[in-house]
Amino acid sequence: MVRRPPIEEEDVSLFPFLSIIAAVIGVLTLMIAAVTLGQMNQGDVKEAMANAIAMDRLQKELAGLEDLVEKLNVRIDKDQAALLADAKERQNELVKTRAELDALVKELSATQERAAELKEIKIVIPEVPKSERESLADIKAKQAMLNERLAALRIQLEKRINPPDEAEVSVLPGGTGLSFTPHFVECTASAIVLHDEAKPITIRREAIGADAKFTGLLETVVNANNHSIVFLVRSDSLATYRAAKRLCDQNGVRNGKLPAVGNGRLDFSHFRKGK
Repeated sequence: MVRRPPIEEEDVSLFPFLSIIAAVIGVLTLMIAAVTLGQMNQGDVKEAMANAIAMDRLQKELAGLEDLVEKLNVRIDKDQAALLADAKERQNELVKTRAELDALVKELSATQERAAELKEIKIVIPEVPKSERESLADIKAKQAMLNERLAALRIQLEKRINPPDEAEVSVLPGGTGLSFTPHFVECTASAIVLHDEAKPITIRREAIGADAKFTGLLETVVNANNHSIVFLVRSDSLATYRAAKRLCDQNGVRNGKLPAVGNGRLDFSHFRKGK
């Protein structure tokens, strides 16, 4: 059997067809663009251009404002840091001032306490019991005795043609010197004599506690620095000295004693040389 010869396949190329379609689509696109541009309003184009220019200007202004904001933020940060440093310094000054104020308050309190301690002290002499009070009869008896002694002395004085000069008893400071201001009080058998006055004042032993002059002297000494009462003790004045010293000790009055040997007039020149 005779075979039929094979049929040759025909090759078909699509390249020219696709190129034509692409060219047609391109032409159509150009035509559509041309038609569209032709239909657009010229004013709209100008407005779009103006908007674009304004947008560009606004973007530049926005960029400038952003730079300004950044600079302001940096400046604010610096100001805040400065304010914080100033506030810290002020806080330190406030703490220091508070400490100084507390110290001043403590010093004022201490000064007030010292002032209260140094407040003038009043001497209060205790009342003498009735049993120890000197009666009027005792006073009259002592006066009579003194009158008799005075009369006897006058008789002796009249008998003397040239009486001798009155003897003097020198009062000498003890120790290496004086570190206080003395107030001399002479003690006799029945009285004390205050030598602070221009004219010595005599106070009977029984009236020492009630005498305003002696009380005033005690207040002067107790309220002054480096002042002291110096008792000049005669040989027969031990009881008087003890009574006066007891009043000083009861009221915290600084006091001391010196012996006055003899019965002559007291000489204080050795104490007054340094004044």
